[in-house]
Amino acid sequence: MTRIRLRPDLALVLVCVALYVGSAAQVRSPGGRTALAMAVAAVAAPPIAVANAIGGALEDVRTGRRNLRSTLAEFARLREENGELRRANQLLGAEVAALREGSQLLAAYPSLATHAVLARVVARDLPRTNTLRLDRGSADGIAVASPVLGATGLVGRVDQVLAHSSRVQLLTHPAAAAAAAIAGVRPEGLLLGGDPPRVSGLPPYTKVPLDAPVVSTGSEGIYPAGLLFGTTMEAKTDGIFTVVPVRLAARATDVTVVLVLAPGTRSAP
Repeated sequence: MTRIRLRPDLALVLVCVALYVGSAAQVRSPGGRTALAMAVAAVAAPPIAVANAIGGALEDVRTGRRNLRSTLAEFARLREENGELRRANQLLGAEVAALREGSQLLAAYPSLATHAVLARVVARDLPRTNTLRLDRGSADGIAVASPVLGATGLVGRVDQVLAHSSRVQLLTHPAAAAAAAIAGVRPEGLLLGGDPPRVSGLPPYTKVPLDAPVVSTGSEGIYPAGLLFGTTMEAKTDGIFTVVPVRLAARATDVTVVLVLAPGTRSAP
């Protein structure tokens, strides 16, 4: 069996420490605590304080992370709500504008409004088919060949009807045609579709003033007489006819609300 031998000087140190510890354990302070306990407490206090500080800091970090996650979630929710409110505000603005335009239309043509349907433009296909899609159809009294009137002038006619929607053939459609008269010019001509539309059928070398109103005559049996198509641009003679390009009063890109007239409506106020 191996014996542990201590150097005499180390043995003396250990004995002294043991005697000090034993004495400290016996000596008591007025508060009843032993000197040993007080010494241990004094030695342990700084590490304990450091440990508490570290623990508090870690708890603050955890709390901060939770608060940050909560704040980010709340921010995301508010941003989504803000987007929804912005979209709702845009829709409301569009509704208000449509109502205002509809009121102006009804006020501008009171004699036509009693036999007409107010409709909104919900789709446009200008480059390909030169048509508009409306949110009213046969269930609302709209029929094929119904004239369509914008706030500033004629837009075209209905060429397709479903129960709750309809399609408008614009005056720029290649197949569009309507009897038209130019202010101060005789006789009446034929407005043909195109971009821009043009009045044809006038005698060659007919003098046509610029910016003269071009109105419907009703001779073709579709559009009521006296409604504005647009104004004249520079005329030219093409073969045996004078051809007059027309600047339309109602731009299909700007129209949002229209008045769909009953087929066979004969004249405007």
